[in-house]
Amino acid sequence: MNSSKLLSKWPLSFVAFAATLSFCILLFRPTAFPQRYHEYIPHLPSARTLDIPNIVHYTYLKKDADSILQFTFQDYLSVYGANLLFKPEAIYLHTDHNDSYIATAAREGNTWTRAVLTQFPSVLRINHVDVPTTANDKTIKNIEAKSDFVRWEQMLAFGGIYMDWDVLPLRDVAALRRLGFRNVVGRQPGGAVNSGLALCAKGSRLAYLMARDGPRVFDGGWSTHAVELITHLSDRLVGVDNEVLILDEKAWAPTSWMADSFDRLYKPHDDATPFGDEVVGQDREQDAVERWNAKPDFGKVDRNAWEMDFSPTYLLHAFKSREHKKEGWYEGWKGVTVEYVMRRNSNFARAAYPLVKRMVDEGLVQETNDEV
Repeated sequence: MNSSKLLSKWPLSFVAFAATLSFCILLFRPTAFPQRYHEYIPHLPSARTLDIPNIVHYTYLKKDADSILQFTFQDYLSVYGANLLFKPEAIYLHTDHNDSYIATAAREGNTWTRAVLTQFPSVLRINHVDVPTTANDKTIKNIEAKSDFVRWEQMLAFGGIYMDWDVLPLRDVAALRRLGFRNVVGRQPGGAVNSGLALCAKGSRLAYLMARDGPRVFDGGWSTHAVELITHLSDRLVGVDNEVLILDEKAWAPTSWMADSFDRLYKPHDDATPFGDEVVGQDREQDAVERWNAKPDFGKVDRNAWEMDFSPTYLLHAFKSREHKKEGWYEGWKGVTVEYVMRRNSNFARAAYPLVKRMVDEGLVQETNDEV
């Protein structure tokens, strides 16, 4: 019996149903890919990453045998802000100064040294560290490079929030710690990852690789083992589930150490009118629509305006200048002081004002204090 006669015996609707069913079976049956293809299919991790610890880290190392431990107001401001905004379990000071010397500095040091060492007794922890003197068969001459190696060893061991001393906390970073990423880093102007700020889980692979490979690639300079390495590692490890989140530059480093960028952040504008506390209140507005409506000239861009909006900024890495000529306003500038901030006529001062105003209100500092 030929096929046409066979088909004619079946109802047309049944034939259509059978054809449709056969097509669906072919369409939806599992495909057995070679094993190697499965390696490239992204998958969700089986367990959520633990929160990054709420522990703050700073390093303060001796440049030479005669070095003293002496903090500035800007250093104190960073610690005060971290303690107030983060409410950390601990603030670690990693140092090679011994206990006896630190005790003396706490009694006899300058105003800000005494403040850092005595005002945070419930959270400040002194951690004595061994400081490397060589790496990759080269002498480590810069104290900054020694700090680079020490910080990653400690971040690997403890986890938490590492900050350089010139980092000004503007907001709590709890939300970033709880995102489920093992590391949170941020870019700086130019696109590199900032090496002076990092949030890391204890034992994270990023911290491990920085601690392992930093000494291996050290060439005696400033950046190969630090900014360049963390940039390459972070970019690569973004491809690992929940390992690295990279924030944009406005989140952590909207300015740089270049002279024009430094001027934009620190330069006083003598003709500026200091804002009042009501502006601080408006800047803390948490209703999204009201916050947008309260922005001066919202929807417009004034190319001549010097004021910066720090709304996108969690931690302000307020770089010091490496190349600024001693001329103009900078020639007579002492540095960051209480008085400088309270004038509210520079971008740094306006960013720091809420913290410093609180210090004044608490009686911790005098509004006219001009000690750097």
